[in-house]
Amino acid sequence: MAENSMGEFLAALRKSKGYTQQEVADRLGVSNKTVSSWETGASCPDISMLPVLAELYGVTCDEIIRGKRLSPQEASPEKREKALERLFEKQKADLSTACWISGGLTGLGVLLCSLVGYAALESLLGFFLGLIFLAASVVVAAVCIRRLRFALGEETATKSALSLRLSLDKAMYWLVFANIAAFGFTLLHTMAPVHTGLSFNIGNLLIQLAIAAVFAGVTLAVGLPILQKRQKKLLISLEGNEETASFAEAAAKDLKLTKWRFKHISLTIVLPFLCLAIVTGVLLGCYATWQVGMVAGTWSERPVSSFTPTGPFASGDYTLVSEELSAKQDGWSELTCVYLFKDFPEEYLPYYHTEETDEGTIVTILKYRVSADIGEVLEFYAYAPELQGGLQALHVEEASSGYLIYFWAEPDLVTQKAVERQQLIYTLLGIGAAVFAVLTLGSLGLTIPLYIKRERKFKKTL
Repeated sequence: MAENSMGEFLAALRKSKGYTQQEVADRLGVSNKTVSSWETGASCPDISMLPVLAELYGVTCDEIIRGKRLSPQEASPEKREKALERLFEKQKADLSTACWISGGLTGLGVLLCSLVGYAALESLLGFFLGLIFLAASVVVAAVCIRRLRFALGEETATKSALSLRLSLDKAMYWLVFANIAAFGFTLLHTMAPVHTGLSFNIGNLLIQLAIAAVFAGVTLAVGLPILQKRQKKLLISLEGNEETASFAEAAAKDLKLTKWRFKHISLTIVLPFLCLAIVTGVLLGCYATWQVGMVAGTWSERPVSSFTPTGPFASGDYTLVSEELSAKQDGWSELTCVYLFKDFPEEYLPYYHTEETDEGTIVTILKYRVSADIGEVLEFYAYAPELQGGLQALHVEEASSGYLIYFWAEPDLVTQKAVERQQLIYTLLGIGAAVFAVLTLGSLGLTIPLYIKRERKFKKTL
């Protein structure tokens, strides 16, 4: 039919209902000019708006397209039912598409955060880039599902309509669940220093998975009961409806089974597992904290001017024996310097690499050379005892008072010796963690079969 015929029909329907163009626009979520353009024939409603218009005016989509009321033969219940079924199938397809798009944005956010954080060594930047995609995922899901729910209206009198409404609630919940878990997975990247990235290793991945599991568990514990309560209320409201009775009964059984599973999985499987996992986690946490404090070192910053002779080097009673390049990194290099002290203070012996000779004490320290700007090279000695373990990462930034050196210092000699003395304790802790892991697997081996047995028994009562 011609566009103006549809417009005239829409205008007549609006007037018969007593609506103004502004009222229709407000109900449809469009502008007043859009409604006016439909009625004048300047444009046609989007196909996704036809079900909403049909619901608002109490006609069928076919009648809007044709621009006239259909005869009883043309608008038979069978044809109307088939048209509704096709409409519901289209809406389900739209829901599936929205879920795929939202899920894809979530996955892309996690991937982008990991790539920027691990590969580009910009963890904080990666986190915020990933957060943008996670937020976009939630917005896309909310907008699409809200639009489908609005198009559906209050329709729940048919099996297809009820199925679609339940699917809309489930889709929104599980998409939010996935994004919250993904947010937890990326959260560790906020703990890295600015302009640095997390080390890509099994330890960090396990921590990320653990944080994601905590976020997912909280979302499951809080959100799933709310979802079940909402769906139960919807099913109760349809009691006595013969058309949806069989589907509502099956849905109610699935809801009871889901609720039973949530409760018994939590008590029978998750609770014993968590008890053992917490004990294991505490031991491993103590071990990891101890080891990080003793071994990993920390990021530090100092102005270049602060690297002045200290300790035994403050007196100046020593001579340089040799200086040679020992390691070269991207943008900076490490040199090994050997000094001869005739009278090296005994209190500093544990802190430096020393060797006693007939001529005196040979002391080896490190010297670093780093490029600050084009044509300018900064040099500084690792005089301080806490720098005797060496530097693993190093870069320089210009500041108002000169240059700032950012570096990752490995543990000093005293700390390294203390670590060696604690290796036996670490080994014992590792064995203890392995024992608890075996006990956890044993617990799951007992509780999972017990749960399966109880579930089969419960299903017989449904």
